[in-house]
Amino acid sequence: MINLVIVTGAYGAGKTLAAQAFEEAGFYVTDRIPLRVVDSYFDELIKNPNIYAKVALTVENDIALQVFEKAKKYEQFSVRFIGITCSASKLNERYRLSRKMHPKEPKGMSLDEAIESDLKKMRELRDYFDIFIDTTNLSIIEFRNRLYDFVIGAEKKFAVSFISFGYKISVPQDIETVFDVRLLSNPYWVPTLKHKTGLDQEVKDYVLNDPKTKEYLKHVIEYLDFYLEELKKNDRKHAKIGFACSGGQHRSVAIAEYMAEHYSNKYYVTVTHKDLVKQ
Repeated sequence: MINLVIVTGAYGAGKTLAAQAFEEAGFYVTDRIPLRVVDSYFDELIKNPNIYAKVALTVENDIALQVFEKAKKYEQFSVRFIGITCSASKLNERYRLSRKMHPKEPKGMSLDEAIESDLKKMRELRDYFDIFIDTTNLSIIEFRNRLYDFVIGAEKKFAVSFISFGYKISVPQDIETVFDVRLLSNPYWVPTLKHKTGLDQEVKDYVLNDPKTKEYLKHVIEYLDFYLEELKKNDRKHAKIGFACSGGQHRSVAIAEYMAEHYSNKYYVTVTHKDLVKQ
């Protein structure tokens, strides 16, 4: 079975960096393949499965779905589809700092129009992706780690990422399911806990020992037990589950940590605290 990863994204979001990361991880990488040669390319891969055991293929987002649909027809492939996005403001900043032209600008679009065109296409493809990564607030190292955690490290089993964040800061674009934990008692209002975080044992105890939290977790786990297994049955490889409180420091962090530990023996689990500020 050939492990085939198809990568697409908005221009400037990180598709080239993804290709480099896969190459360093031992994947055979083909960058920006045209649609007209895809069939012959796939035929070549299956003729030499020992040479092409792990393949990463980057494609433009306007042909990405067609390439993905073609790949799914080959029983010799285990296919994962990755989408990479970014906020319009960050993409605009990256282009202006690099002084590069967006590939659609020579076709008569302004930079803002070209970026919006790209992001619109990524939104249309969203439901098809096994993994959807928002690089807006990621460093290069963080982005590479996400790729490893979500794809390379997840080769062994179904992967689940638990992510905490604060609603008053921003809602990540790439989280597919979000649980609001603001109904739980807030450690922020306890003077001795205010300047600690959900990584501190005192805050964890305050949040997790509350009867309301125990009732909350019972319902969330019941739902996730069903939801995650249904994703597996539908041949999904990865799920991103968010927990959100107001500031992303206390409740969401403690709950995400708890859920990561709860599912760690069943799935390949990672946990990220997007808005956590180190005290």
